[in-house]
Amino acid sequence: MPQESQSVIKSKHVDPSGYFSTRTICALCTPTGGALSVIRVSGEMALSYGEKMTQLDLKTTARSVQRASLKDHHGKTMDHALVTSFVKPKSFTGEDVVEFCTHGSPIVAQKILDELVFLGARIALPGEFSFRAMRNGKVTLSQAEAVNDLIKAENDLMLDLALEKLEGSMNVLLTSIRDQLMQLVTLAEAGIDFSDQDLDEVSLPALRVRLDAVMGQLMDLGSSFSRGNRFAEGIKVSIFGLPNAGKSSFFNALLGEDRSIVSTIEGTTRDVVKEKINLKGAQGVVSFRIADTAGLRRTHDHIESLGIERTLKSARESELLLVVIDSTNPCWEKVSPYFKMAYRPSLKVIGILNKFDLLDAVRDEKGKEKLEELKKQAQESFGVKVQWHAVSSVTLEGVREVADSMVSESELYLDRKPGEMVLTRFEHVQAVEAALECLKRAKNATDIVLFATDVRHGMNALGPLLGETLPDDILGKIFSDFCIGK
Repeated sequence: MPQESQSVIKSKHVDPSGYFSTRTICALCTPTGGALSVIRVSGEMALSYGEKMTQLDLKTTARSVQRASLKDHHGKTMDHALVTSFVKPKSFTGEDVVEFCTHGSPIVAQKILDELVFLGARIALPGEFSFRAMRNGKVTLSQAEAVNDLIKAENDLMLDLALEKLEGSMNVLLTSIRDQLMQLVTLAEAGIDFSDQDLDEVSLPALRVRLDAVMGQLMDLGSSFSRGNRFAEGIKVSIFGLPNAGKSSFFNALLGEDRSIVSTIEGTTRDVVKEKINLKGAQGVVSFRIADTAGLRRTHDHIESLGIERTLKSARESELLLVVIDSTNPCWEKVSPYFKMAYRPSLKVIGILNKFDLLDAVRDEKGKEKLEELKKQAQESFGVKVQWHAVSSVTLEGVREVADSMVSESELYLDRKPGEMVLTRFEHVQAVEAALECLKRAKNATDIVLFATDVRHGMNALGPLLGETLPDDILGKIFSDFCIGK
């Protein structure tokens, strides 16, 4: 059995202080196996450890890049690297920081981390560098979360939102709301102190009017979560149709891989198979959550029946429906009843006339006439205007056009005004809803003392958004979702 490295052995001894530890930490900040690796060290001993490994004066040469041979405690060279040092508080974490830019070999990175652990550092927890940046006042909680959002962004909308949060726009809005609530508490307390002087400005009716404006801002923020969830997780799409219409084949063609089983046997797909895909559109990359569903037909098979129920449920919960029809055997009378069961006016629908390559003379005038005839039959059968595409999941003809339609049909769901704040985290919308509950009680309060108390509770409920008055375990949970090294 191979001997464990020092870093693995020592990292097993968990620091009981967790994220609130003051020990010097280190981590690999880049994926392994690339051309370069970056290893970051932060804490009171960072410069000392760096100087022992490089024989450089890192304090007087701070914020400049130097080339050095990195040596272990035996004097053996581990790598030649570029070294940058930062003296507190002028660093990302607000602590002394050293960064080694090394060659990308995983074994090189491991040797350097082993040496740092030998000197006394410990491997950083996920997001611990960002946590220390927040703890030392270099970033707000919102900005720290934005760093994580930026790393995980899969589409243009999430990228824009993360950059705006990183620049502090989210915190400006939240701080404004918090300050307005604080002012209401101050006025209410003044109203209590001067209750015998009949001052209109601090009367309960006047305070309720001012509270309405703040509640309106919070309601707008809370209602943005449904759109924000689409930005982050993707628009819900269901592939819908009869057995053997080629739904799974089209699903695989759209993904560019064999994700669903394809067979000529009816009822092969018995459950909902889901996958996430990013498509490039005119306004950037858009994310979709696509579900390949069971074929719709009457059956006595209990398992297949459950799959069909899930198909209808998936269609009803989707924002975009891809109706797949076998163009060689449309069977409109069979698919139409199921379509009407799933359809609602807000649902976007794209029609796919699949297996078009199997029709005779598809590229001549007869083929065009056949396509128009099928579209007319579809319109008559569904009673809803649908954009239809002739597709071959074998030759991939028409697949790109369907992808383009998916993006264009989704623009309504992805609309966002410049600078508009949108919530993308469930814990954030929970905080807003909790604050609104307190403020609703305040609005209905018959006594100014109760009004002041409920407004203060509403202000405190926004803690998860502002990073204030949060328990240590909640902060740890937030940052544990980050990458190690960030």
